[in-house]
Amino acid sequence: MLKFRELQIEDKQLADKILYPLNYRLCEFCFGDLFLWRKIYNTEIAFENDFMFIRYLSDDKRYYLFPAGSGDIKSALRKIYRQALEEGDEFRLACITPEMKEEIEEYFPGVFEYTPVRSSFDYIYNASDLITLAGRKFHSKRNHISRFEKLGNWKYEDITKDNISLCEEMSDEWCKINGCKNNVGLFNESCAVKQAFKHFFDLGLSGGVLYLEGRVVAFSMGQKLCNDTYIVHIEKAFSDVEGAYTMINREFAAHNCQDFVYINREDDAGDEGLRKAKLSYHPAILLEKNYAVLKDGATL
Repeated sequence: MLKFRELQIEDKQLADKILYPLNYRLCEFCFGDLFLWRKIYNTEIAFENDFMFIRYLSDDKRYYLFPAGSGDIKSALRKIYRQALEEGDEFRLACITPEMKEEIEEYFPGVFEYTPVRSSFDYIYNASDLITLAGRKFHSKRNHISRFEKLGNWKYEDITKDNISLCEEMSDEWCKINGCKNNVGLFNESCAVKQAFKHFFDLGLSGGVLYLEGRVVAFSMGQKLCNDTYIVHIEKAFSDVEGAYTMINREFAAHNCQDFVYINREDDAGDEGLRKAKLSYHPAILLEKNYAVLKDGATL
């Protein structure tokens, strides 16, 4: 059996070595994303034969991700199938993209039932769109930026050891204003944000901070996801500062994503307000993800 365990920061080097070459653009195939949310989802990993196996809990159900690695995918799928059976679990796969579905069907045709999970679809944008905000479709975004610029003196700078504590203070204030302690989703997110601050440099994150009249009003963090895609893990701004979200979005992209084709801004977790905001930036790709379960009587 595979020896699953909680992720450790020391796993980053080996995980990156396996995940980067796959060029999957989904957020679950980024070590940083897995690490930041590991305690929320009880995420576990196992390494074997150049593969990284990942599983997590959601609503007290265990799900496995598509095996990450190069080699015999058919055998790797059978390995986690046997693992689930031996541990008394129903075999469930999560975050299965159309590309992964095709591969599964090649090896096990007609064995699985697939259910799209809209709340987990990743929003992937053309980097050039978020950097330039050019064209009629981004007219309102440019207006937001203009209004922000009229509020006073502002500046953007990278997150460093000298200013990261200011961002953490702003995050704490944001949570107080938005009632993170009384909202399960925001509370879980705040836990992931705290992990990002604690392990910012160990994870190799990049960050940006936005000031207005000397006060931190927004910050963002992310990292390389694969060869052509950058992923934004966290973005916070004070909603009463008009245009702050739009400005940190543009400035962070301009300073960190010039060398990438795409920017993955992760999913919307089923939040209607967040969904509307993410759709307003016109994603180039809305990356479908599915649950996959075995049909009645089927085996691998």
